[in-house]
Amino acid sequence: MPVAGWRGRDRDPQVVAADLARALGAELRLERPPFVRVLAGETDGVPAGSLLPARERFTGMPAPTQLFVHLDACEPRPFEVRASVLGGGAVRRAFGLGFLVYAVPLGVRVAGRVALGERRRGRASAFAGDPAAAERLNADPELLALAAALAPSAAGPDGARRWAVERLLAVEPGATLVVRTLHRPTATGWSLAAEPVLALAAMIEGALA
Repeated sequence: MPVAGWRGRDRDPQVVAADLARALGAELRLERPPFVRVLAGETDGVPAGSLLPARERFTGMPAPTQLFVHLDACEPRPFEVRASVLGGGAVRRAFGLGFLVYAVPLGVRVAGRVALGERRRGRASAFAGDPAAAERLNADPELLALAAALAPSAAGPDGARRWAVERLLAVEPGATLVVRTLHRPTATGWSLAAEPVLALAAMIEGALA
């Protein structure tokens, strides 16, 4: 994955939080900055009232999680994102940006959970779970392609250091879209992949309406 990192004096939680808020605002052209808070790395990464799932612990990570940055925005639609910030281990004397987990409330409801499955040899990824919802989502190839692109099954700072992760892209009863993804390189640096996540949320609402 492309590395967004902070070294020297920039290796500071408040600097990291401000940079993430600035990147999110630039990507979505927000008129108001998102609400930002820093959470300790040993916590479950879920502030009170959040729709986000508790943090997960993966084996083979190149560095431990030092902290989380939680961003909560109301435009262009309500959503929140938790960014894990790594440090130590393979990320020496620096902070590096790890997984991003999004929670986007949807304007439709589902009877049961529906989630994107793993890619199988010779078969594209597909949704499974609630039968009616899965059928509608799987009928849209553009939606499936975007979902598959957003939900990695492996990650790492380079080709030599990669680890397997279970995909997380699901519509939870309620309904909330939950997506675990990675930041993306851009012409001027990197983005938090908010635009494609929110585009997917709109596509899912259209498919399930």
